Amino acid sequence: MDQMEALQAAVSSLLEKAQNASASNLASAVEKATAALKLPSDLEKSRAEMRKLALEESKLKYENETVTRRERSERVKDYVSILAPIVAVVTLAATLFVQGWQFVRSEEDKKEAAEDAQWDAAVKLISQTGKLSPGVIALNPFLKSTRYRNLATDTAVKLLATSTDPTFFTDLFGAAFVPVGRNNLDQVVKLDRALTARGEPLWGKTWDAKTENNDIKKLDPQEKEIYDYIDYVLPKISAQVASVLKAPRPNGSSVDLSATTFKGDWGGVDLRGASIDNIRLVSVDLKGADLEKITVLDNAYFFHVAWWEAKKISPELLAYLETNSDSEYNPNAKYGPKDEAFTQQQYTAALDRLKHPKP
Repeated sequence: MDQMEALQAAVSSLLEKAQNASASNLASAVEKATAALKLPSDLEKSRAEMRKLALEESKLKYENETVTRRERSERVKDYVSILAPIVAVVTLAATLFVQGWQFVRSEEDKKEAAEDAQWDAAVKLISQTGKLSPGVIALNPFLKSTRYRNLATDTAVKLLATSTDPTFFTDLFGAAFVPVGRNNLDQVVKLDRALTARGEPLWGKTWDAKTENNDIKKLDPQEKEIYDYIDYVLPKISAQVASVLKAPRPNGSSVDLSATTFKGDWGGVDLRGASIDNIRLVSVDLKGADLEKITVLDNAYFFHVAWWEAKKISPELLAYLETNSDSEYNPNAKYGPKDEAFTQQQYTAALDRLKHPKP
């Protein structure tokens, strides 16, 4: 028997007992029975309210526990709604950039292919033409090309080193190297070195030790053509190199003039620490030049050069030049491009100045 059945049995018993009682007792019994019968309903109602409150409490607890996730989810939705147009714009921009880059790359490829074809044509023209002027015209555009500048410059060096045409030299040397600076000095020195190697056999063949001059009658017509060409271009190269060496030198830069030949005015040049082994300086003016720290000087050839007019000189170079038969002082010789003469007193005073420099 459950609680409801027990309660109904108790109410029935109460009413049976009250049937023989007085009217007031009967009314009281009825009232109590009614209250008792109402009690389960109120109890059930209370239980329902408790269940409702428990459900509400559970819902609130769940909402409290999930509020952070809901807020995060809402923020994500907001961010997505905000970022969606931006992502679309970025995607479009990236697409346009890639397409633009592909177009530019394609155009550059076409340009490079065209330049490659032009270079091949220029090389063919230079190698085949009997006249060098068309070769100069064909080579000129590549001297300023980012891709072909070095190759074109090397080609210019080879052409100038093997030519015999002074006009060709003037045109191509001016286009390829002038103005000469620190950036292309090595290339110009390389050209000078190649011309020196080409000229040495001719200088050796024509040299007359008795007159201390070159007898060009000893040359055949082809050799004389080469000799005249080298004799024409070396002073021009020397002047350009001298202009660079007279300018302030960047810190840490070095100069390698080994196996080269120079002529003319080199007054005031800065040759500190230069490599000058196998150099040929012929009738060069070195007045005021800085020749300090020169230690690499094997077989240096100073011919008719008043080296004692230099501002400073390394002890090694001084000892070498003072005793070398080609460079030692000769009172009967003429020195420099102006064929100057120096007295013994002038030489002695200059030598003393170099050996005992003032602090």
